[in-house]
Amino acid sequence: MRYRCAMAERGLFGMVYGTAELVSPFMSSRWRLLRGDELLAELSRSGRLHISRIKVANGEEAVLTPHEQSVVVALDSTGTELARITRRSWFGRKWEIESKKWAYDLESDPRPRRWQVTVGGTSVAQISGSIVSYNKVEVDAPLGIPILVVALGWHVIARPWEAAAAPTTLVAAAEPETGV
Repeated sequence: MRYRCAMAERGLFGMVYGTAELVSPFMSSRWRLLRGDELLAELSRSGRLHISRIKVANGEEAVLTPHEQSVVVALDSTGTELARITRRSWFGRKWEIESKKWAYDLESDPRPRRWQVTVGGTSVAQISGSIVSYNKVEVDAPLGIPILVVALGWHVIARPWEAAAAPTTLVAAAEPETGV
């Protein structure tokens, strides 16, 4: 079943409902998040610097940048952290995406190039690359997910060889210690 994509709110905290696509020419560093012919966001990637930039339709911008070991943060133009994604497994198959407003998990599906966005272990969206590459990524979110979840998920899964160039990003973040 296919759902039409809609944004409940514009801007970096907008929600993407239904089906959207991230598309890029082969080996390009520029991507577009589309709903049909409507441009929702533009993303650009600098592999050498390990950062990405996102500009949404209303003009708001953010930079996705490594923050510490196994963490990528989304910063607005003033340097304020909007959201973060943290690696939770050694092989990069589990990630935690959070902001002050929400928290999601990103988990690799057993099928190649498929990822599930989950809340409490229940899938709320799927991110799928094509059989050959991530130059076309489909986002299927019947319950809706924030545009920053899509951007941060894309940042860590679309170009894994760039992450391999920065060895510190390959180490899983330690689980928080609990006092007993």
